[in-house]
Amino acid sequence: MTADDLTALNEQIAAMARAGLPLDQGLRSLAREMGSSRLRSVTTALARDLSDGHPLPEALARQKGRIPPYYANLVTAGIQSGRLPEVLMTLTTYARSIAATRASVLEALFYPAVVLALGLALFLVLSLLIVPQFDQIFKDFGLQLPGLTQMVMAFGRHPVEVAIAAASVLGSLVVLWVVGRTTHLGQTWMQLIYYVPLVGTLIRAARLAAFADLLGMLVEYGVPLPAAFRLAGAASSDPGMAARTARVEELLSQGSSLADAFRGRGLVPEWVAWLAAAGETRGGLAPALREIATIYRRQVETRAVVLRTVLPPLVVVATAGVLTGVFAVALMLPMIKLLEGLSK
Repeated sequence: MTADDLTALNEQIAAMARAGLPLDQGLRSLAREMGSSRLRSVTTALARDLSDGHPLPEALARQKGRIPPYYANLVTAGIQSGRLPEVLMTLTTYARSIAATRASVLEALFYPAVVLALGLALFLVLSLLIVPQFDQIFKDFGLQLPGLTQMVMAFGRHPVEVAIAAASVLGSLVVLWVVGRTTHLGQTWMQLIYYVPLVGTLIRAARLAAFADLLGMLVEYGVPLPAAFRLAGAASSDPGMAARTARVEELLSQGSSLADAFRGRGLVPEWVAWLAAAGETRGGLAPALREIATIYRRQVETRAVVLRTVLPPLVVVATAGVLTGVFAVALMLPMIKLLEGLSK
């Protein structure tokens, strides 16, 4: 489920819980009005399981793969502590913050991506439509072409190969993105993404904000710390986070302190590990994690503004300036030689 889907479902469950309405009947009625087929399917399945006598946490757990495991665990903790409405409201706030952070990241990357795509389109237009005409002129006059011009002419002489190469590059990026979300190879791919200036730090800050926020919520409502790490790691969109949190979970289960479990794992930056360990020592781990999440969300907002301000001009210069300049120089050099020859 997307963050928006989870927010919608959670708000409805929270409203019915506050009003004391039967969840199975309310969810069944709600499912008929759901616009999203995915959300309608989940809501219908929940209503059916509740009608069959399954408790709400169990019904949520039975939707594994569609509802994140941390949601069922938090609902269980809320029921056991008698704080279910509060837990549901906190979950709504969390889901909205995740959606807002993701929107900030996408908004910051959207315009540069559009400019880059237009630059690629300009490159293809020049290669397939303009270059062949100049190539024919140069052949008619039997000009000796400079190396740069020969390279540019090669694009126009092999339009099919150029189109295939461009499609292959785009396809490779899509495959790498999918692989990065589904396989162990994705851990390496994601680390490479993190090293990209501006973009990498923005994405990493967004993911660490989500991780710290969810971990703090799980701890606050009484989920055991080892399980909280496992659930927060599994919910992360960073494929390496689950593997690293699994090791932390193992160490915590063996009795290690949070400081020792964090040390040298590469899970979070050192200052985050220190602040979380200090919070645990003072009995305030959940507030410390929430503060960490707030810091990272502010970093996301700041870096998104910088990205929207700095990256578009750089992309414009790189595409319109460098690309067009290379083509112009490559095409004009032979023309200058031709004009010099004609003048003599």
